[in-house]
This record gives sequence, structure tokens and C-alpha cells, in this order.
Amino acid sequence: MRFGVQHSIGDPAWVPEVLDPAAMADFARRAEDQGFDLLAFTDHPAPSARWVDSGGEGVADPFSSLGFCAAVTSRVRLLTFVLVAGYRNPLLAAHQLATLDALSAGRVTVGLGTGYLFSEFRALGVDPATRRVRFDEDLDVMRRAWTGEDVTAETDTFSARGVRVLPAVLQRPHPPLWIHGNSPFGLRRAARHGAGWIGMMTTGETMVGTTRTTALPDTAVLARRIAELRGETEKAGRDPADVQVVVAGALPMLDVRRAWPADRYLSAVNRYEQLGVDWILSTICGDDPGAARDTLDSFGAAVVKAGR
Repeated sequence: MRFGVQHSIGDPAWVPEVLDPAAMADFARRAEDQGFDLLAFTDHPAPSARWVDSGGEGVADPFSSLGFCAAVTSRVRLLTFVLVAGYRNPLLAAHQLATLDALSAGRVTVGLGTGYLFSEFRALGVDPATRRVRFDEDLDVMRRAWTGEDVTAETDTFSARGVRVLPAVLQRPHPPLWIHGNSPFGLRRAARHGAGWIGMMTTGETMVGTTRTTALPDTAVLARRIAELRGETEKAGRDPADVQVVVAGALPMLDVRRAWPADRYLSAVNRYEQLGVDWILSTICGDDPGAARDTLDSFGAAVVKAGR
């Protein structure tokens, strides 16, 4: 099992101090030192105040944040968790990701999804009803841009005639794509195009309704989704082993100040591993930089290193 961590700003109760440069640098270095293999930031450039006030996660621009973390680390991979394809022109996104890949010496993993906050789509000038069609179009344009060849593309929103995206990506043919989504749509895209599928454990009607996704409430349902993913991957003419299974929300938000059942965490990790899960993504508490630091240390020692 490999472990990724979402930066503590992902805690809805985050405080501005977690974005202090010294705290951010310490978090990134500490995650790397404690054996985490991946560091993640999510993508919400203009969420509604209602979403924020009702418990929406904290966010920082993923490109700026991951670029900062790249400069103070050397091994840990850098994940967009997840980049919403429809929020940006795909050529702009391809350029930003290629630059990040170059500056991080090839450590970028692109988590990509369709998005779910319709008010955010509208605030950014995008029709949310088109998000699935745009996802396929945008993914195609980004992959072509990363070849280094000139791109010509005509869509309802832009016209590109012989444009070239620079710098070139270091990872070939492009950074790994992890497609996010519990629904059949997400599974099929991961099977066809992805190096990974990100499933999110979801419990309760509110969470399922807010994120506009298919419920993934327990390991029994997860096992069926993994079987479906493997079947779809084979239908696409690919080896199922080439698509890693990544699960978010397998463990509650980590906070060393709460009950710390390390044995239970290790048992859960073992169950997920037996199901065929390759990665577990967790979020660290963000209401106190010191608590975030101590949580990274404790979880790293008790679970990450012990679970290898």
C-alpha cells in the first residue's frame, strides 16, 4: 500500500496559519520524511459562500501550492486532487501542468474530474450541463498538447489553429492521469485513459447529493466497483494492472488529538489492500499547524511506515 496526503487546508476548519510559508514548507518536507508518497491539493477557485459556510473543504490554488511544495521536496509526488477539467481552457491547463512537471523534475500526477459545484461553474463562465462532454474534449486536447506537436482544435468555446504548448512534459507520454469519479462515467474514463482511478468513499445522502456522484458507502460496494473497473479496462484492450486503484476517505480525517486507533487503521489498510487498492489518500487536520505536524509524524510512524 502507498499513502498520499491532502494538505491540511483541506480541513473545513483550516486556519490561515497553515498557509504560512514556513508551515507549508514544514508540512511538505515532513510528509516526505514520514514516508508519504504523494502530496495533494484540491481545485475550487470560486466556490459559493453557501458551500464554504456549510462545511466545504478549504482550498488553495493547486498549481501555486504544488509548485511551492516541489521547491522544498525531492521525492514526494504532486497530485491535483482533483483538477476540474471544465474550469479552464485545456491548453492553459496543459501548459500549467507541463510547467509544474518540468519544475518538479517529473513528479506530477494529474487527478482529473468533471466537478460538481454548479454555482462555481457558472461563476467561471461555464455551463455545468456541458461538463461531461467538455471533459472528453479537454482530455483529448491536453493529451495532444503534451505530445509537443502543434495542436489544432475547434470547439464551442475556443478555436486553436496550429498552437504549441511549451515547455515539454518530462514524463512521457504525459504525467499519469488519475480519473476521479464513483459513477460509471468516471470508471470508464479511467479504464480507457487513466493510470489510476480515484474512488471516494461516500456515506450519507447529503454527501452523495452535494458531490453529485454514485454512493460508495462501504468495502462491499468498493469491491464491486473495482471489479467493474477491471472489466472496463479489459474491454478497452488494456491490462487492468496498468490502472491503479486510489481510494479517498478510507480513513477519517486524521487528527492526533482525537482517539488514535493505530491498530484499527492498520487493519483497515490491510482490508483495502486485500480488495486490490493501491493507494489510500487521507486529509490532515488544519485548525492548528502544530497539530497537523504532530499528526503527520504519528500517522507516518504508526501506519505509513508500519504498513509497508
